Amino acid sequence: MNKKTIITLILAIVAAISTRAIDAKHFYSGTAVLKGRILNKPADEWNVLKVQTRNMFANEDEVITIPVAYDGSFEANIHLLHSRSIYIVDIGQVFLAVGDTLELTKDAAQEEYKGFTFAGNNTSAVINRLWPELSKHYYGEEGLFIKGLEREKMPAWKKSVVKKLDAVIADIEADRLPLPANTTDFEKEVLGASLLSEPLMAMMENYRLNITGGNYSKMNIAEFGEYYDFVKDRAKWLLDNPAMLFIVPGADTFIGRVWIYMMLDVSFAPHKAGESRFDYNQRVLQIIQKRYGLKNVDFMQQMVLSIEVFSKIEIDEDITPDDVAENFAAMIPFVSNPVVAHHALQRYRQYVKKHELKIVEQKPLTKADSIFQRIIEPYKGYGLFVHFWGMYCGPCRVEMQKEREKVEQSQGKPVRFLYICDEKESPREYSEEWMTENNIKGEHIYITHDEWNLLSAKFQFAGPPFATGVDKDGKIVPVSEINKYLE
Repeated sequence: MNKKTIITLILAIVAAISTRAIDAKHFYSGTAVLKGRILNKPADEWNVLKVQTRNMFANEDEVITIPVAYDGSFEANIHLLHSRSIYIVDIGQVFLAVGDTLELTKDAAQEEYKGFTFAGNNTSAVINRLWPELSKHYYGEEGLFIKGLEREKMPAWKKSVVKKLDAVIADIEADRLPLPANTTDFEKEVLGASLLSEPLMAMMENYRLNITGGNYSKMNIAEFGEYYDFVKDRAKWLLDNPAMLFIVPGADTFIGRVWIYMMLDVSFAPHKAGESRFDYNQRVLQIIQKRYGLKNVDFMQQMVLSIEVFSKIEIDEDITPDDVAENFAAMIPFVSNPVVAHHALQRYRQYVKKHELKIVEQKPLTKADSIFQRIIEPYKGYGLFVHFWGMYCGPCRVEMQKEREKVEQSQGKPVRFLYICDEKESPREYSEEWMTENNIKGEHIYITHDEWNLLSAKFQFAGPPFATGVDKDGKIVPVSEINKYLE
């Protein structure tokens, strides 16, 4: 039996499991309506809303923009992978259920996460109204994470965090969360999972910022077992809980942190000579289970396996359809959760459609296309390295400094380096001062906040750093293809 036949059989089996097992509409893809009004809207700002989500089964950003009318009104259909929290730039994190219409009002004069209200009594509106006070009830106004916490104080802090987590678990089990009597079971599930996520998120943030300072090279996987020793007895609430897909603070961040700060082995454990991908997965999962005292391949491990398969597509330019098929086939035997199976299969089908069936959808030109054409038009006939960056983005600035020699070597060659930033988030004077001090050459391009939002939707990146290439004919290509113009 050849590999294509094997893959076909696997897909058929998974498809059958997925269709039968997922009986809750909130786990399925669907559409919701987001509408409302921006109050105190400046004439030249808030013309576009940017909505960011991430397909956490594939670790891929999904970005759309919504036009805002002159009177501040807006309305759009939002495609959802499942009921979930979405991030609206300049407004904040908002829960949106499949099939709902969520109406919100935002005061543009107030900062992000303030000055917005929700109308109506559907599931989305109820969850968004109840969450802030519920979180404050258990975790206080400031939350659990303490920036700059010293190591010697961490054991006591950890003990207090776990104590609060246990109080939430006890209240969920006893059905005594302080919620209105008419709160539905699904609303309780979303709000309960949101509460459960906060303590583990605080622990991961503490490790990320206070222990490693955000530097991956300082991570010590060997200490994860002791650091997260409280997880073992609470795994069904924290790691084997599909409701974490719905959490109001954002499943994108939560699951991404679990991947990096608890289960990084899946991506970076060394391969043994002659080891198949299946054997590698099995060995690494056993390491993770032993570390945290887990009894099986739980929901979060399955999520991380799916992330690993599809994130390779984005970061490895040399990966082939056969490689992806092999990685997918090596993942499926470990996936028992129908939700993960369903969405992983959908993502694989999209990949096959794009890369093997060679289907190219013709799309009409958009406002974002026109903005990008305006930016690159002066450099027609050159190969372009196009970088989207910001002063608030540490990795952006590091990469720009590393690239200085490459920029110098491009002198006299048909290549240009374009550094594009959002002038609202990275003011021109401040940015130019840093670039001058650090000898950052190339083309410095500033665009408005609305233009930035439109371009991030066009290229599907939530935030910087992001880079793409444009060849001499104006075609968007991978950055690696521009290197040929440097030869």
